[in-house]
Order: sequence, then C-alpha cells, then structure tokens
Amino acid sequence: MSETTDRPTHIVAGGGSGGCALAARLSENPANKVLLIEAGPDYGTANIPDDLTDTYAHRAMTNSTYFWPALQVSRGSHAHIPPAGRKPYFFYQGRVMGGGSTVNGQVALRGSPGDFDGWAEAGAKGWDWNGVLPYFRKLETDTDYTDQFHGSTGPITIRRIPRNQWDDFTNAVAKSWDSQGHELVPDMNGAFQEGYSPLPTSNDGKERRSTSNSHLSDEVRRRPNLRLMPETKVRRILFEGNRAIGVEVVRAGQTIRIEGDTTIISAGAFHSPKLLMLSGVGPADHLRQFGIEVVADRRGVGANLQDHPLISVSAYLPPIAREKHVIRRNYSYLRYSSEVEGCEPADMIMMAVCQSMWHAVGERIGTLSTYISLPYSRGTVRLGSSDPDVQPVIDFNWLEDERDRKRLVKAFLRMAGMFTTEPVKTYALDPFPSSFSERVAAISKPTGLNLILTNVAAAMLDSAAPVRKFLIEKIISEAPKLAKLMADPKATEEYVCSAVRSAWHPSCTCRMGDASDPLAVTDPRAAVIGVRNLHIADASIMPRVTRTNTNLPSIMIGERVADLIQGRV
Repeated sequence: MSETTDRPTHIVAGGGSGGCALAARLSENPANKVLLIEAGPDYGTANIPDDLTDTYAHRAMTNSTYFWPALQVSRGSHAHIPPAGRKPYFFYQGRVMGGGSTVNGQVALRGSPGDFDGWAEAGAKGWDWNGVLPYFRKLETDTDYTDQFHGSTGPITIRRIPRNQWDDFTNAVAKSWDSQGHELVPDMNGAFQEGYSPLPTSNDGKERRSTSNSHLSDEVRRRPNLRLMPETKVRRILFEGNRAIGVEVVRAGQTIRIEGDTTIISAGAFHSPKLLMLSGVGPADHLRQFGIEVVADRRGVGANLQDHPLISVSAYLPPIAREKHVIRRNYSYLRYSSEVEGCEPADMIMMAVCQSMWHAVGERIGTLSTYISLPYSRGTVRLGSSDPDVQPVIDFNWLEDERDRKRLVKAFLRMAGMFTTEPVKTYALDPFPSSFSERVAAISKPTGLNLILTNVAAAMLDSAAPVRKFLIEKIISEAPKLAKLMADPKATEEYVCSAVRSAWHPSCTCRMGDASDPLAVTDPRAAVIGVRNLHIADASIMPRVTRTNTNLPSIMIGERVADLIQGRV
C-alpha cells in the first residue's frame, strides 16, 4: 500500500497531550475526517497498563517502553559546565498515545496570567490570559473549586490532596516555609500569588487522567470520522511548492504516503522542529548542510529551546516520617521569588516529594527539588542527519546566563539548609545531593532483580546509622558530601552546573509571533509562516515557557488551536 484511500480533512502528526485534545475537538464536527498519527502504542481505555493508571507517577517513568529510544540531550558546552557534565544523557520523552499526559508527574498547573499576557506582548495576539482562560476551563473538571477560574465539565479531572492528609515530611517542609514567611495558597490555579499549595493533579484519586483516556474517551473513539494510527512514525511533511499536502509515514516497516487538506504537527518541542527541518522548513544554511531542499527559510525553527533547569537534595526518611500512610504520594509546591538582580518575581518553584521512587528505597527517600521557572538561557534543536530515524541534536545550554547560575546555586543551598535545620531535620536524616541519574534509573527499572536489590538496600537503610551513612555516601549518592558543598561556594557552583537536569518541560522551539518577525515560526493562529495548510499545536509554539509545569498549557494549546483552525476564534 503506497497511500491511504480515505482522504482526511485534518492530519494530526503526533498523539501527545496537545495532539489528542486537538483530534478530539476537531472530530466533534462530523464534516471533518480526522487522522491522528502516533509513533508509540495506544492502550485504549480498557487495557491500560497498571503503571500508566497509577496515581503514583514515577512507576511509568521507569518503564522504557513508553519513551523515545536513543534520545539524548546536552547540558551545554560553555566553560561553566564542567567536563563531566557535558556528556549527553538520556531524556525521557513520551512515545505513547497521550504523550506526556500518559507518563508525566500528573501536575495540573496552568502558569500565571502574566505568562500568557507576555505571549501576546511577544506577538502571539489573542493568547493573553483572557484568551486562554476559557480553554483551561474547557479542558477540566475541577473537583475542589467551581468559580470563574475553574471548569466543571471538561475531560481532565483535577483534584488536590488537602493538607490534613499530607505526610509528616511534607508537613515539616511546609512548616519550614511558614517560618520563612511564605503563606499557604489554597488554589494555585485561581488567583495568582506566591506561596505554597496543595498541588493540583490530573487524576480522580484512583487513576491518572491523560488525554488518551479522557479526550479520547470510548465515546470519542467510536466516532466514524476519527481514525487513530498508533505505532506509526511520521518521517516528513509532504509539500507541493509551499503547500503542505500530507505526510510520509512508516507503519509496520512499510512507507505510506497520506494526503489531506490540513496538516497539524503535534510532536513536541524536539520532534516538531525536527519534522519541519527534515521537510525543508527551517534555517536554510542548516538544511543545506544535509542536502535538504529549502521550502521556507525560517531561522526560528529549533531555536529558543527552553525548559526548567532543576536541582535536588534528598534524605533518608526515618520510620517517624513514614507512619502516616493515608496518602504518601502527594507533592506540595512553593512558588517564590529568587530576588536575584535582573530577575522577575515568582521566578522559582520548590517542591517536596515524600516518595522518590516506586521501590522500597524510594519509599525511604524524601526529596526537595527546585527549578527556575523563568530561565534566561536558551538552547537549540538541530538535525543530526537527514535520516528521519536519527534523533535530533539537543543542546539545552543550561545556566549560560549568569542569573540562572546564581539562582540555582542559591536554591541548592537553601534546600540544603532546610534539611540541616528543624523542623525538617527531625523527619529527614543524612541529606545528600541527588538526581535522577543513569545509575538511579537503572536500579529503578521494574524488574524482579531490582525489586530484590532495593528491598535488601531498604533493610540496610533501616538497620543502623553507620550502615545507612555508608550506603548513602558510597552507593546511593554520586555527588560530593553535602557539608563540603555548603562550605565551599566554588565547589557548589561546579556541582550544580554539572548536575543540573530537566524538569521535563521542553518548549518554545517553534515559537508563535507576528508574521513579520523573522524568528517566529508560526503566526498567532498557529499556522507555519511561509507555507500553507500547515499548523503546529504543542508546547513548541510557546514564545516563552510558562512558570510552571507545561502539560496543562500543552493541552490548552490543543484545545485552542482546534478552534483557530475551524475559524471559531
């Protein structure tokens, strides 16, 4: 078979958070024929694996089945990144129907009104707070709040774990925040302000709610005008002149040409620019290096890469911190200002995690993590080859801006100080610098051997203080001792620059802007500038990353682009 016979009106290339929402909304119109293509598997709504339904999100994170293989990223190559930190490492990017919403931490935060007003000021007209709020309301059913800020009929269920159900470690962290002058904010998706809050999550208390099982409900999946094509890789966008006419895909080893009226890329911040560049849309000089014919010279494709650079400190949770087992899988977030010169307010997020992994060792490790919610450094996504099977070259260029370095070092020392003082000190012992490193990922894979090893290690952690300290310093931690770092500012900065990692919020590589902006990739209607019949609907079109997790904004983008394409706004 060389091409499909049932011509779609809309081809959606990528079944992630935004793509599933987009396809569901487009197919509400029976006049549309919608084809949704996803590289990964689709488990439907009845056969979802337990690790994907679990409200404890880290079970899914350790299963390589759900992620793009061989996808690596670089922290950067500037002098501030020590040689050991320049080695590329594996990046967990969802390759499954629902994308990030199927495998992520289930954090259901929107960002601030100022984030979206900033988008509009940067040229994304109509994407201000008043323009996007109706779509945030449309996508959700909030079980805790019903007012002008929240929705009650949307497909994504959002709930919070109240403070009286928090574990003792998280409550100790909250008391520390209280002593630092931060206030409890009951609802982080309501009126925007600094403070800490019960975290809104995308589950109903029993199961994860992803766009794959919510927007693509059984009812939606039965629509005769919606076709799902999982386990199918989109190789490139097909053009006649500058008009997109469809896609070339590989399915079950066979190359297929699929033509349609409108093509929408929804492949994420890494693969959307990759698809554009493979298809001839991108920086002309870069494309010519790989012998790719230039359809449209757009310098902004693959530029402006943003994420939230993150650093963590962990500690052993003694039995007193593990006695309260009502719900031990919650997070609490603190939104605060770094007060570093030249930085905007509410530019930092700190979170308390009372269970760091699914296994017995993870149940005994509490973690504080902080990320820069408004970074100034910018990275790139570039082609590594003209072969579509080769992953792109991704350079985050983290902490290149001195303000980013100062803020993350300051945050690291702040977390270290919290672990070494009351009230956290009582509930968290032997703190150490931590990260989701290759070693941690290897021991966290869901295998029988790892279950045995982590059970043995957990028993050793509980046995005696000297044994626990030896295990933490020699086996669990891969970093210098925390006390040494706290006493040496230069060593602290070197460690932070070598250990910084992603909060898994890549974005902004095909940013929206005014059509006259040479660095904009799409116009405010999400149409790719310089070509016809081609749109993008994912986090890559953000002009600037929102100052919080990006999954809910990505779903909102899918919702709004569906209306833009159909001329409803």
